[in-house]
Amino acid sequence: MTEFKKSDYHFIAIPKDIAKGEFAPGLPLTITHNAGNLTIRPAEQNTYEVDGIRYFLFAALLSAVIALINFFVQDTPTVALTGANSMTQLAIYLSLFFGIISFFTVAVRLKLHGASHLHWRNIITLTISYGLMTFALLALFFKFFSTAFIGLRLDLYTTAGLIGFIVGLTTYSLVAAANNINFSTITFVLIATLFGGILFSMVTNGHPNWWQYNFSYLGTDHVKNAIYFNFTLIFSGLIMLTLVDYLFTALQADFHHNRPLFFLRILFSLLAITLAGVGLFPNNPGWTHIVHDHIAQLLVTWVLIMIISIKWLLPKASHDFVIMSYLIGGLLIFADISFQRWHYLSLTGWEIVACGLVLLWLILLLIHLRHIVLPDTTFKTEIID
Repeated sequence: MTEFKKSDYHFIAIPKDIAKGEFAPGLPLTITHNAGNLTIRPAEQNTYEVDGIRYFLFAALLSAVIALINFFVQDTPTVALTGANSMTQLAIYLSLFFGIISFFTVAVRLKLHGASHLHWRNIITLTISYGLMTFALLALFFKFFSTAFIGLRLDLYTTAGLIGFIVGLTTYSLVAAANNINFSTITFVLIATLFGGILFSMVTNGHPNWWQYNFSYLGTDHVKNAIYFNFTLIFSGLIMLTLVDYLFTALQADFHHNRPLFFLRILFSLLAITLAGVGLFPNNPGWTHIVHDHIAQLLVTWVLIMIISIKWLLPKASHDFVIMSYLIGGLLIFADISFQRWHYLSLTGWEIVACGLVLLWLILLLIHLRHIVLPDTTFKTEIID
């Protein structure tokens, strides 16, 4: 950082209603100048940022050594891309081990130093969610990689080096993610976990005609890897609860301060729990089928209740958002009638349309709430000598 004398400085005027909290007078700030833009942030954010390069080197070197020792012990002079004791297996296991520990360590350190507004339960949820997302991405990467190089075998030293690089890169990415947890990243994790997990379940279920039954068929005992689909729904519900905590705590949505927002928080929490419940009780024959159907119906019911009462639950909602909410609610009812009475949609089609509309509205609602909590503020200022 360049040092200047006081006479070399100019001053920027900031309105008093903006310069509060983290930007209160007297608190140190860091200004970054890049491509003609100035970025101002609290200096404390830099103090507790973890050096990702150190994590990269530590994870890469240690995982390469572990892989090398494993190949010597298993007497494996050449290593296959897939299968038991392969590069894929070791790279995924070691990436998850070092990546998850690093992510959790950084998140906890930021929390202990007051640089994170997450609750402890949210940190655990996000750690597991990032781990699941990392597993899915690595599995898909090695799936394509092994398809492109069928039958390839590498010597143990080259394989250990590649494993170390992949583990280090994964760890570095997760450390960077832990240092930048905010509304946008949590929302991205929710979308990536939900859609990525469902897509992964479609690809790996081993039953190409699953869509002829119903959407929930992906989570039943009739397909392979049903646990992926069910875990996707469970952890998507937990991530949604994390977003609810993050937003509604900032909105002071309790019974005494703001009752409409308090009830919206309750409904949102019930919705997230219901989403997790759809995965917790798979659509297998027997009592779980009955419970699964009732929970799935509740999912749509909560959304319709929220949409119908949105003007009372969220009085500050914009006119465009209210109109969009009513439109989505109308489409949900129309899709249900098309399926129940006219049989225009198949069961799978109705489930996909309903889930898509529900998730679309939830994301729009979360973004709308985010703008209420953290509104974008623009003000005019000047440079003062």
